[in-house]
Amino acid sequence: MAGSPLSVLMALDSMDAGGTETHVLSLAKALIKIGQRVSIIAADGPMRFRFEDAGCHVYLFEFQPAGVSVQTERIVRLQEIMRSEKVDCVHVHQTPSGLFTAKAANLLGIPSIFTVHGTYYPQTALKSLLVYSESVICVSAPLQSYITRLGFPSIVVPNGIDLAEFYPSSGAKLRSDLGISEDAIVLMYASRLAWGKATACDVLLRAMKDLYRYGWDKLELVVVGDGPKYNAISELAEFIQAESGRRFIHMVGKQSQMREYYNASDIVVGTGRVALEAMACEKPVLAIGNHGYFGWVEPSNYEQAWLNYFGDHGSSAAYSRYLFASEIADGCRRLEGLRANGIEGRRWVEREFHIDQSIDQMMSVYRSAIGEI
Repeated sequence: MAGSPLSVLMALDSMDAGGTETHVLSLAKALIKIGQRVSIIAADGPMRFRFEDAGCHVYLFEFQPAGVSVQTERIVRLQEIMRSEKVDCVHVHQTPSGLFTAKAANLLGIPSIFTVHGTYYPQTALKSLLVYSESVICVSAPLQSYITRLGFPSIVVPNGIDLAEFYPSSGAKLRSDLGISEDAIVLMYASRLAWGKATACDVLLRAMKDLYRYGWDKLELVVVGDGPKYNAISELAEFIQAESGRRFIHMVGKQSQMREYYNASDIVVGTGRVALEAMACEKPVLAIGNHGYFGWVEPSNYEQAWLNYFGDHGSSAAYSRYLFASEIADGCRRLEGLRANGIEGRRWVEREFHIDQSIDQMMSVYRSAIGEI
């Protein structure tokens, strides 16, 4: 896109291994590729080295609640960073990092762009951040409707997927490392274990118990993710396996190399960005998200899956262990057909969600925010 290179400061609560952080990494890499400068400000985390390797200037910063004097010091420090980096615009994604960064930017006359990733933000913080934002981006149409109901304009820019990062490859080594046999059917559930997604994981584990009881003894489940409900989910997994007399649930916590886990799986259970990344790896997806159950993502329902953001912002049914078990059993019976859809799934992601398309839209938002358009 024409125009002088921009200096963009991205703010995150931390450089954790989650969907929002992966989105920001893909965005940062794509921006740097086309000649923009990107800085990251966040608490430390397992994704730090990947941001550094991508060429980002990384600033470690704690955004945890604090007294008024500490908050003032943080604003001053943020302004110092913005001046040092000669920041043209800031792009925020979460609270509290977004609020602190947007406030500091506002005091310097630097525009803020806010990408809304879900409906889970605290209402007071969300509305404050929307007020501070020059432009608001939603990752799906239902989210845009939600923001409109709050009285704010926004545009939809889908999560861009880096197809050089997510692609089909062998998952045999990881399966072996996890002690999973070659003839097993491996499901993977990937999510931060909080809010509705933790509830979905709880119900999925109970569905796996039912499936095992009814003879699906070749099924194994890998749960990728961390969060406030991790310990409770791990305890449930141990209880189910003790009752079943066999280990078939693998709790692996947060992981930064998600492509390896997608490719070690036969079926990915997830929503939002996880669904798109899995499809880029040519994997069948059973879409279940914060809002509820959507179902198998297939060529005939791609558009509907997108409009529901794969169960995160819309759904066809509530969580149910019996529904989950029935649908998983159905998918296993026609697994070869679902696998055959994988190639078309990657093609769809390439057509509709390629990072290059998203970056063109993002640059238009940035240049509009700073008054160049």
